[in-house]
Amino acid sequence: MVSNTESFSIRSSFSKWAPLISTLLLTGITYGVQRTSLALYVIDLSGSNIMNILIFLQISSTLITYGLFKGIAGFFSSRISSRIKRKNTMRIGLGLLVIGSVSIFLAKYINLTGLILGNVFIGAGLGLFFTASMSALTEIAGAEGSAFSVGSMEFSVYLGSSIGSFFAGLIVQNQGNNFAASFTFALIVAGVAVVIGILLLRNVETQELVEGTKEEILLDSTKVETKWSLRNIVKTPTLLLSYLAGHFSRIMDSLIVLLLPILVSSSYGFTATQVGLVTAGFTLAWAISMPFTGKLSDRFGRKGLIVIGLVTEGLALVLITITKEPIYVISLAIAAGIGTAIYYPSLPSITRDVVPIIKREQSFGLYRASLDSGYFTGPLIAMGLAFSATKLNLWSDTQLENQLKFPFLVIGISLGVLALLFLFLAMETRPGWVQASISLKHGNKVKDVYMKMNQALEAYIDNKEIDCCTDILSDAKELERDADKLVFRVTQALYGQVRPAPDDYHFYKITDILDTSIGFTLRSMRKLLMIPRQNLPEKFVEYLKIECELLVKMITKTVDALEVVCIQPLSSHPIFEEVHNLEKELDLNSQEGLASVTKDSGKLNPVETLYVIQIIESLEQSANHIEDAVDVMKIVGLKYQVRPLVI
Repeated sequence: MVSNTESFSIRSSFSKWAPLISTLLLTGITYGVQRTSLALYVIDLSGSNIMNILIFLQISSTLITYGLFKGIAGFFSSRISSRIKRKNTMRIGLGLLVIGSVSIFLAKYINLTGLILGNVFIGAGLGLFFTASMSALTEIAGAEGSAFSVGSMEFSVYLGSSIGSFFAGLIVQNQGNNFAASFTFALIVAGVAVVIGILLLRNVETQELVEGTKEEILLDSTKVETKWSLRNIVKTPTLLLSYLAGHFSRIMDSLIVLLLPILVSSSYGFTATQVGLVTAGFTLAWAISMPFTGKLSDRFGRKGLIVIGLVTEGLALVLITITKEPIYVISLAIAAGIGTAIYYPSLPSITRDVVPIIKREQSFGLYRASLDSGYFTGPLIAMGLAFSATKLNLWSDTQLENQLKFPFLVIGISLGVLALLFLFLAMETRPGWVQASISLKHGNKVKDVYMKMNQALEAYIDNKEIDCCTDILSDAKELERDADKLVFRVTQALYGQVRPAPDDYHFYKITDILDTSIGFTLRSMRKLLMIPRQNLPEKFVEYLKIECELLVKMITKTVDALEVVCIQPLSSHPIFEEVHNLEKELDLNSQEGLASVTKDSGKLNPVETLYVIQIIESLEQSANHIEDAVDVMKIVGLKYQVRPLVI
């Protein structure tokens, strides 16, 4: 089970975190060069007008190909990782990125086919690498930092994309609008990424990342999960909506990449610098905000931020069709980027919250497939909406302007509808529990008290000096005082809020019940020390040994259960059953202990016999209180169990 209750943090596992983030930054730079130069390079190769639907298809073809193969590769990433290990999957992905970069570099000799072929390899490579990286990073950061880790990942990728875009523009400008020259830079960066991937990406497997942490509890408690199919997603509205929102985020990104530069340059009359500010503002706002919004998601929950983010992004897209002022359009692009950042890290974190750990990488593959296939459907939807608005006159402007604005209006409204679906159909998977961490600390203090109690019993049974036993109980009493301080903090957190949530009261009850159990335990030990060791019947001594060992096991399992409730409610119920089974053993042992004293009181006098009976009752009361605390945990666990997966 778990030897260390502290979960991995980025600080404690920096050697694993830094190479991944660095490599993601480099892959982002490679993609950023394409993001800036590719559409213009296609036009340069095709030598035709954007108004022609076939030319629009040519421009979109690279992004469509990229999204299609990135989604397919993401879907199969977990299966490949299970066969050849995650680190090898990452390295294959980086290798494909280099092959794609070479193909695009040679496109000037083989025309548009080279660009499309290059995006097949780049999409497949990044699909493999990003899916494996997302799985690894969420395990490195632990349960309390999953959204932050996703935010850090996307920050690295899109910061790299911004850097790549900047250098691509600089290189193209210095090379006399030779777009192909920027792809040399992309090829060099991709080569550096491969070198880092081969040399530094080592300990990234699940067992290596969760060993010795409380994530190990999840591995123990979810080994029974043997089936996984698409119907698990369909039957779970929260998961299904997160996949759908991810898909729409890519559709929206496709609009920003393909149509927004054309809209603001051809219809709004923006200069090249202003066009750059619009696209860079969106990307940078998205990238820079994500670590912070990810932290907020881990602290306050997923659902609220997703709703706020979708509404913000959708409203910004709609308003872009209304104003033509550069300062407003740039501000709205930044607002759209911030809106995306608000909800984006929470979407894959829902998968991490709900899906058992042994199925998580597979489900991340499904999520990435849904997400990145938005780059396939996005351009097609944008094109369909644009050309379906040929006779539309909503804005009383030119036909081209109406065509370019209509996709932004439709997708903006769709994001608003998606926000409403989340609001009414989705469940919270990571509530903002103020007291959860304090309650967990208290549980560990209670466990320490029980272990001290067991030490005192062993010293007593071994006929050690009474002062030794008393000293151990004094240490236990000191731990109880520390636990009392944590009870006060939980109570303060409960009644210090404007409107306490029901969950806050549940954590207060868990803490209060476990704290009460300490009193019964210490009381029983104090009475035991008043009875000379030689007066106790051996059968009763045997009872005490078994009873205390079972109590320590029971409180340990209970604290494990509390940890899992805080991490992933779906996985907590097998541990609850283990606690209840231990409580049944304790009941039987108490009956045997009482029967043994009744049959043979040995050298006990009437007062000592009464003390023995009270000791048995007190230890039984301790066990009952521990089970009562578990019953309250069940309420919390059931409330946030989104939907049981098929077993």
